[in-house]
Amino acid sequence: MSQSTNAGGVGRRILPAALALVVGLGAAGAATAAVVNSFSPADSQARSTGLTDLKPAEEILGYGD
Repeated sequence: MSQSTNAGGVGRRILPAALALVVGLGAAGAATAAVVNSFSPADSQARSTGLTDLKPAEEILGYGD
């Protein structure tokens, strides 16, 4: 009589784990791309068109109103 190995069972356990890993990495990559490509101001534009004169904090924050 020959012994049989349960090699098929190992493959059935690895496949869902590998699939979950691929899907998870894809979702993480998509989230990273969305954050990187968000509509944020460019640093170079903020430097060239920024505030020309400083305003006191009381005027901006409205202390004492």
